[in-house]
Amino acid sequence: MVIGLLAISNFRNRRVRLALTVTAILLSVSLVVAVTSGYASMHAAAQQYLQRYLGNTDATITRGGQPIGEDILARMAADPAVAGAVGRLEFESRIIQFGEEDHGAMEGLAAQVIGISRPGDSRVDSMEMNAGGWFETSEGRLAVIDQIAAERLKVGVGGTFPLPTPDGPVDFTVVGIVHKPTILASKQQTIYVPLGTLQRLAFPGQPPSVTRILIDLKGQNDFEGFAERWKKQLGAIDPRFKVRLASDSRQELDKNLQGLKVMSYLGGMVSMLSATFIVFSALSMGVSERQRTLAMLRAIGAHKSQIARLVVLEGLVLAALGSVIGAPLGYLWVKLLAMRFDTFFSAGVMLSWGGVILGVGGSLVAALAASLLPAWSASRVSPLAAMSPLAGARANQSGVPWRSALVGLILMSLDSLVLFGPVVGLLDRLGVADPMGQSRVVRFYSHFAVGLPGIMIGAFLLAPLFVWLLERVLGPVVCLILGIRFALLRQQLTSGIWRAAGTAAALMVGLATLIAMQVQGSTFLNSWRLPDKFPDIFVVSWFGPLSPQQQEKLESVPGIRRGEVMPIAIAVPSLWKNVFAVEGADVLGNATLFVGVDPGKAFKMMELDFLEGNAVDAAAMLTKGRHIVVTDEFRQLRRLHVGDPLTLETTKHGPQDYIIAGVVWSPGIDLIVGMFDMGRQFDQRTSATVFGSLADAKEDFGVDSAYLFAANLEYNVEKTDLLANIQSTLGKWGMVAGDVRQIKYNMQQGFAKLLLLASTVAFAAMAVASLGVTNTIMASVRSRRWQFGILRAIGLTRGQLLRLVLAEAILLGLVGATLGLVAGLDMAINAKALATAILGLAPPLSIPWGIVGLGSGIVMAIALLASLWPAIHVSRAQPLNLLQAGRSAA
Repeated sequence: MVIGLLAISNFRNRRVRLALTVTAILLSVSLVVAVTSGYASMHAAAQQYLQRYLGNTDATITRGGQPIGEDILARMAADPAVAGAVGRLEFESRIIQFGEEDHGAMEGLAAQVIGISRPGDSRVDSMEMNAGGWFETSEGRLAVIDQIAAERLKVGVGGTFPLPTPDGPVDFTVVGIVHKPTILASKQQTIYVPLGTLQRLAFPGQPPSVTRILIDLKGQNDFEGFAERWKKQLGAIDPRFKVRLASDSRQELDKNLQGLKVMSYLGGMVSMLSATFIVFSALSMGVSERQRTLAMLRAIGAHKSQIARLVVLEGLVLAALGSVIGAPLGYLWVKLLAMRFDTFFSAGVMLSWGGVILGVGGSLVAALAASLLPAWSASRVSPLAAMSPLAGARANQSGVPWRSALVGLILMSLDSLVLFGPVVGLLDRLGVADPMGQSRVVRFYSHFAVGLPGIMIGAFLLAPLFVWLLERVLGPVVCLILGIRFALLRQQLTSGIWRAAGTAAALMVGLATLIAMQVQGSTFLNSWRLPDKFPDIFVVSWFGPLSPQQQEKLESVPGIRRGEVMPIAIAVPSLWKNVFAVEGADVLGNATLFVGVDPGKAFKMMELDFLEGNAVDAAAMLTKGRHIVVTDEFRQLRRLHVGDPLTLETTKHGPQDYIIAGVVWSPGIDLIVGMFDMGRQFDQRTSATVFGSLADAKEDFGVDSAYLFAANLEYNVEKTDLLANIQSTLGKWGMVAGDVRQIKYNMQQGFAKLLLLASTVAFAAMAVASLGVTNTIMASVRSRRWQFGILRAIGLTRGQLLRLVLAEAILLGLVGATLGLVAGLDMAINAKALATAILGLAPPLSIPWGIVGLGSGIVMAIALLASLWPAIHVSRAQPLNLLQAGRSAA
């Protein structure tokens, strides 16, 4: 009871500090809740769309984008376990966008065209309709489009738009506009048309077919048994048939979003760490300022444990106040975002209880951890020493803090020790099976559980040494620039060295996170270098592969160089043993991207950077069959070399050993394939790329046709003219061509924007740290009011006093920036080592010095701006008022 009253009394006497510290905590908690709830809301929107898109479908059947005859659909419908089966025809298309006034052709619009048979296909009824309604027929030139397509096509209900066909554009009339989550609709628009009409347009003169079958099973059926039974039957017809249960689709979505979920929690923890250091700094200030009060308590009988509990209680109260306000505030942030961007929150705002627990529980744990050292320091107060007149002077004396620095260096080295140390050899000596695979597990979890916390805590323990050094080295320089005597600034930070260390560490967190993210992103962006000799253009057929006759015609298209068209067959074999697996962290694919090419053409059109082997020998070995060229990722992960086998799970013949014919630096073709979104063939996430032959793609994986082609062009050929020539020559619609360098530029720009968005968490942590700087400067000013009063009385001007306080803030900013640079670069180097260990990616480190400079400048600006109000306030005070306030504080 008495301890509680003492804590309340301390808060009343330092209300501004209480407000600033609680604000820092509540902002951190609110950020954790907001980020995790935002993720939960996006996940709910994606799940809702999946549910509405597939309805209550129990299973789906696809054939890798290939047409499925209606005889298969009839067989499925006749299965006794099936309650109903409907087919859909889906493909990608480019829709010509017209202006409202001049009707001039504008840039093509990518869209997914889906043919459905109404009213039998009732699953779409659950989709939210913005305007109009669904057509009730399988015939007719009618269409239902999503809201983004309506906006970009500038068309509403009753309006028309042209859909390209082999016989020219055909106008479709919009009868309805459905709502699709904007985050999905903005990437790809969706257009629903009657199935019968689309079948005639897509396959003129051919039997009707579909590309996806949706199946409802009768109740109490063995869904897994049904899937296995049909996998065997359909696999015997064509190994490209896939049978996927609805639960598989939901699990795959969860896996794809798992990395985003982890990042949302890690992002929230960054600001929580800043708040931890601010709480530590605030409690350290309180202990330092109450030396005599605590000594008096000890003199009248208070135990050491009671003094320690007082400090711990104050920390927990600060955390509790911040959590009570911060958790609902974080939910409010998301609600406000949902009101402004309601289309992104189509499923509403979902409160993440995991985020609430993390925010509230994390703040309490952080406050408890932050209070331990101040509590221990308070319990060591000697009544007689603290009551003596020179107690403050002795307390302000500070030697070189080498002990904490030594512990800090040890903690910071733990991550590097695990990531660069001989973990494989150690596990091998311990008799662990598959030491190389288990080393990835050890490194992955050690990095997040021990390494990153060790870097942050170690940097905090290093902070006192940085304060001590920079005050002596840069203090005179800062004083010279500001025109004040260094004697006035000497030992102002080291007199409260742990208080300054806590504030500098709070500044360090945001900058270190920003540097680590930007360096890692820049490293991967700059590592994607296209070979000097590379195909000029990639052509993709969104709907249906090109027949051998059409492929021959493609080479005769005006503008394409004769003999320089290369078909690319795509397969996604599972790895017989997942070399990328990390147990318990299923964020990586268990498959590789098999790129089948003509060996003779491939190495003539692309000059790949061979790290092992050469193009001539590799082409010869690929021609023999079951030989592959692998990217450097495999060599890094499995120590594979030319001549070593790599087992792939083939579609037609089960696991087969492929012999490595060469190792190349990743040429970027895997990213280009992903850019064209060959989702019709990809039912698994891929982690790396191998290059094989077209013959192997056909023999082992059943891929006997190609959707994607690389080609070289004649000089001065326009892409729009080329597309027109391709469509007129082949009579094929849904063809798209992309200049490789423009594709690379677009992907780099998109990734850079995503990286900048992710960096907002680091900027938020810096904003939270500004409260800690204000707290520290205010405490420093409060503790020296008597000194300031004396200085003003003997002639120190207001401007000099203002600059003296700003000089202290500048030194704090310099310490925070230096710590941030050290910790950030350490994290970036270790993150690169982790990427090498898990993914095999080993590009040279690239440091974006512009962003590093910007982040350091922001830290310095925060330190200066946060100190302005305390500096101006004390400089405007009268000398007598400062002397009186200083005497009362003493």
